[in-house]
Amino acid sequence: MLDKEKVGHRIRQVRTEQQKTLRDVESASGFSSTHISEIERGRTCPTIGALIQIADALEKDPSYFIEERELQEIVVTSPGRRANVDPNFFDIEGTGILLESLTPGILGGRLMIMEMILEPGAKGKTRRLAAGADLAIVTIEGSFEVEIDGTTVAFGLEDSGHANINDGFAFRNPSTGPAKVLFILDPATTHV
Repeated sequence: MLDKEKVGHRIRQVRTEQQKTLRDVESASGFSSTHISEIERGRTCPTIGALIQIADALEKDPSYFIEERELQEIVVTSPGRRANVDPNFFDIEGTGILLESLTPGILGGRLMIMEMILEPGAKGKTRRLAAGADLAIVTIEGSFEVEIDGTTVAFGLEDSGHANINDGFAFRNPSTGPAKVLFILDPATTHV
């Protein structure tokens, strides 16, 4: 989370970009111009409630003002600009696995989309998913199997699935060709 000076700087930056005065934000947020000015100058830290009301007045998601990275509201990532994901981030053990992030994240976003390529015979498992983690799976090439909470499910080409994960999951590619799979999940659920 950002310190109060950086939060204030972002608020002032957005306000001036929108060509709004302190009085404009005052009337839309219910906080005095003086208080908003103190926040912008980093002399006081807004409460969560104040930050939400000021963000609403500036038509921004409150997370924009406190996230470490300045994320965009819309992001398009071309295939050549995608980043490989360190398997340790998801506590993945296994062989023949390549993970690629299809989205770097957006302002206030909660979803992460990863592409996993499983070589023939690849197998692995992941842990550190919070109980009740929401996971969607789409097979875009080949076939593979996933074991969730003791149940093994086979996925063929273009099959999709949706499950709540209570204790990680295991996967394998028993076929003779590679499998390419999309995993869609909330990154906040990856660490317990």
